[in-house]
Amino acid sequence: MNVTRAIAAALVGAGVMVGRPAAAQGRPQDSYALADAPIPVPPGAVVVARIEVPAGTAIPVELDEEIPIEKDRMGDVFNAHVSRDVKVNGEVAIPAGSEARVRLTESREKSDAATLRLTEVEIHRDLHQVSATDAKADSGSDDSGLNGMSTGKKTAVGAAAGAVVGAVTGAGVLEGAVVGAGGGLAWGLLTDNHDKKIDDGTDLRFELERRLDVD
Repeated sequence: MNVTRAIAAALVGAGVMVGRPAAAQGRPQDSYALADAPIPVPPGAVVVARIEVPAGTAIPVELDEEIPIEKDRMGDVFNAHVSRDVKVNGEVAIPAGSEARVRLTESREKSDAATLRLTEVEIHRDLHQVSATDAKADSGSDDSGLNGMSTGKKTAVGAAAGAVVGAVTGAGVLEGAVVGAGGGLAWGLLTDNHDKKIDDGTDLRFELERRLDVD
């Protein structure tokens, strides 16, 4: 037996198939082909859709704790939750019950007064920062604010902006609140009055000033 036949016989004995393609010999396929292959989605996996909430969208919120109207509490953040589904093009973008955060801050419509502003809202189980208007009264329906209130509630709020009111919401009366020209609520900051507060369970409404995009 010559040398060539001896080598071929040795390779066959070792299980190597001479003259056959690499794929037929059980070798790994080209790594580039594997990298280009689509990654399968496991059954039951949740695919998170992109959420776009336009500017101007109203977000109804219910307070989860009492908020004192005091100068030394300005800037403090308090817990709340979305009170009704927020829909975009008929689809629920922010479900009722989603967590929210509001901040006690200076009113944009009245000097030396405080208001609440929505700062964060939960989407896809994460809190996302938002830019929103000052708090407004909420009627407890999709047609929110003063336009959505009954005649009795409008009377309680008062016809003229700037009047001290008892703005009726689903939780009761916002005692001492002032309605600004833009419909925002404000509470005067009096250093000698430490009993002024916004009750737990108060219904408010905020409107987005900028579009909220969540991937």
